[in-house]
Amino acid sequence: MIKSVVEKLIEKKTTISVAESITGGLIAKLITDVPGSSSIFKEGFIVYSNEAKVNILGVDAALIDTYGVVSREVAYDMCYKLKSLTSKDICISTTGNAGPTVCDDKPVGRVYVGINYLDDIIVYECNFTGDRNAIREETANFIFQKILENMSTGIK
Repeated sequence: MIKSVVEKLIEKKTTISVAESITGGLIAKLITDVPGSSSIFKEGFIVYSNEAKVNILGVDAALIDTYGVVSREVAYDMCYKLKSLTSKDICISTTGNAGPTVCDDKPVGRVYVGINYLDDIIVYECNFTGDRNAIREETANFIFQKILENMSTGIK
């Protein structure tokens, strides 16, 4: 599925950028595994720490303090700031808890995915199961599924 999504992005000349925390570069890797992806994938940021989210993306530190890094609010701000930095057609943000322990009172497997389609940001709350790698892989699959769904209903 991932290859077909990236090929459709290439065909439609739809650009994409990512700001990854929980996925640690997995989304960028999967996109760039597809030949020709350099025409649509312009940049990716791994903002694993709170400091990176604030210093690189410009995420509001008060949001992290108030809601926790694993939150809808932080995923939204990551996505919003990424769109401001890159101006790409699709901007993706990921934040969550891959375990092994509870983080910000959020259970292992809680993930927030921000997706900006052109200028409309949607944040999804997901609850995945499994070990760290399984949670990251489920997050990636979820993102590509959402891109595919939205491509058929409105991306250029």
